Amino acid sequence: MINLLTVLIHYLTTDFYLIDSFRNDDDFLAVMLVMGALVFFILGVIGIVLGLLFILIVIFLISAGIISTSVLVGLQQKSLSKGFKTFFISVSILGSTIASVILFLFINTIKNWWQTDTTIIAGLISGIASGWILGLIMFITCKKLVLFLKNKYANRIVRQ
Repeated sequence: MINLLTVLIHYLTTDFYLIDSFRNDDDFLAVMLVMGALVFFILGVIGIVLGLLFILIVIFLISAGIISTSVLVGLQQKSLSKGFKTFFISVSILGSTIASVILFLFINTIKNWWQTDTTIIAGLISGIASGWILGLIMFITCKKLVLFLKNKYANRIVRQ
């Protein structure tokens, strides 16, 4: 047993050569170039998808009348703040209502509490209520964030 192990170690160590990594440098650079191109291609595709998603969201908001309603409220009330408040409340009511109805229908299929029309009405009511509250919270948060950033960077703008 020891003789076999000695023979194996002897033959394996004498035939073991270190690979000269500097001889195959051209292949390594080609592989790195392909990998870099692949990474940038994937990042480009992700950027294009995100850009198209943003454009689709804006088109949806325009077609739903949310942006134009917010602009009209802001112009009619002569207040930029009221226009943004209308925008935040409208978007959150729309999103919360859709999410609530889907959630209530999902829960109703599992638990079978109500009829389908009662489930949809309950989802609409809870979506509108939670959307109104969420819209107000988002508006107040954004308003305070803008005031904080305005106060923080007011000195930097004046100095320049």
